[in-house]
Amino acid sequence: MSEINPVGNISIIPSKRNINFKAAGIIPADNDYDVFIKKQQKEQKNAKRKQNIMTGLQAGALLAIIASVFVMLRNGSGMGKKTSELKEIWSDLGKSSKLDDLALPDSLKKFTASFKNSVENPTVLKNRGGKPTKSVLMYGPPGTGKTTFAKALAKEFPDSKFASLDVTSLGSEYQSVSERNLNKAVDMICKEADNNPSKKFFVFIDEIDSVMMVDNSLSAKHSNDMLNEFKKCFTEKLGKRDNIITIGATNLPIDVEKGIALGGKKLDRPMLDRFSEKVLVDLPTKEQIINSVKFHYKDSSLVSDKLKTDSAELKAIAEFLSKKEHNTSFRTLDAIYDATAASIKGQDRKVDVIDIVNTIRNKQHEMNFTDAEFAKLLSDLKV
Repeated sequence: MSEINPVGNISIIPSKRNINFKAAGIIPADNDYDVFIKKQQKEQKNAKRKQNIMTGLQAGALLAIIASVFVMLRNGSGMGKKTSELKEIWSDLGKSSKLDDLALPDSLKKFTASFKNSVENPTVLKNRGGKPTKSVLMYGPPGTGKTTFAKALAKEFPDSKFASLDVTSLGSEYQSVSERNLNKAVDMICKEADNNPSKKFFVFIDEIDSVMMVDNSLSAKHSNDMLNEFKKCFTEKLGKRDNIITIGATNLPIDVEKGIALGGKKLDRPMLDRFSEKVLVDLPTKEQIINSVKFHYKDSSLVSDKLKTDSAELKAIAEFLSKKEHNTSFRTLDAIYDATAASIKGQDRKVDVIDIVNTIRNKQHEMNFTDAEFAKLLSDLKV
């Protein structure tokens, strides 16, 4: 007897000749071949109808999901940054450092003087054919105090307000949500500035490179649309208000003339040109480190005087730390202060030069110095 050959879900029935359907148990004895075929066709038709119904239900469910997503995007709910979270952009400048407290290099001191003169005397500048500084791009390695410097600048102006606009947190995988979040935050700032025309409003945008990069990839539409939306906000909203100063910050090492960051990443040239000033906030110099250490320890009772004055020991430590290859930032100095204080046992013992040196030794891998370099530091300190 020939076999029934399965193909998918349909069985191919060979010729009825030479087949004993009754003996095979396929059809009842009282039925004939034609009845059997009609029954098979009816079952297949019912199966196809059920399949079509299930397909329709699945399509309906998919349409319902798409519709709900559309409503959420339109109403701005359930995705991206919530409206309530956008209000948390204002910073209290009360406890922020003043410019006089910062160990600024000469280049930043000159910029600060020029900036203050520009912002405080817009009429004089206009009569001289110029206009006040409305935007600043701060760039340089991480941990160099760009945020601290920006807040100190804002604190120079009475009753000024400081807003931190985190463009990375405003983003979303949904393009329209990112753009709407950005506009909501900027509109909130502009409304506050319009209601207080006599006050200065500083808008600090950290990691601004995230919305300034030229993206030529296949999936670039989202990032490029965000860049274009940011340009509009920057120019048509923030830029058109006389009492708003925008300060962008990036850790990327930028060639401001070519508009290229290290590694060949390209910044949007028109966006880069929109900044009135571009300021390098670099790793601290030897003099900055000395002043930073003295300022940090000036009110600490359990610290040696050698770390509070221009001692030979402090100068030797600062000389060592200021070498570019060691990448000592102000954030590094803060970590050294904390680790040194925690390493000393006993209630009355003061922090001394050797304690700072031991902390630096423990950071050898992080700070990338050789045993020979450290041995020279010990020799210079005579310890």
